[in-house]
Amino acid sequence: MKTKIVIIASIVLLLCPTEQKAQSFTTGITAGISTTSVNFSDIGNNVTNSIKGKNIMGFEAGLFERLNIGPVFIKPMLLVSYQSGTVNFYNNDGSVNSSKFNYGKVEVPLLFGLKILGMLRIEAGPVYNWIYTKQIEKDNSIKVDPSGLGYRVGANVEFAFLNLGLAYQGLTNKSNSSTTFKSPNELIFSVAICFGSKAK
Repeated sequence: MKTKIVIIASIVLLLCPTEQKAQSFTTGITAGISTTSVNFSDIGNNVTNSIKGKNIMGFEAGLFERLNIGPVFIKPMLLVSYQSGTVNFYNNDGSVNSSKFNYGKVEVPLLFGLKILGMLRIEAGPVYNWIYTKQIEKDNSIKVDPSGLGYRVGANVEFAFLNLGLAYQGLTNKSNSSTTFKSPNELIFSVAICFGSKAK
């Protein structure tokens, strides 16, 4: 139920007609690069105990709609991201093998924030994510729940129509019948462009 509320609220705000709210809405597009770690646990086979990877690099791109209420704001986002790198298989016999790994997600953050010190904004909120592709070169039979939840916190500075941001994000995909997949410490550097005179 919480997941549905996040998705519905984000989509409604993203699709609201900005022409009727010229003084309160900011529309923008954003793109960023990221680095994260990944962790597979509860794999449930007789060979591999866990899979872990560091320095997984990626990118994200999408759009946002920011509702400005004085110094306070609400910012739903719709993002597509893709990460790739190398992971290690930690096997039950004590051996370790490496494999190439990549995955793509659709992310829907719903952020709440505060404008301080003029150009500086801080923000945080829940993130729904859905994995649309996953490939592990060594063993692609490992199943994970494509739908997951997490959080994002960050700060950004805005110069006229240019917004520069830094965010920290953690996501978990888990179900009762499949492997738990986590990307617990993703660091994201982003650049956004805000449109028109509504970018206040």
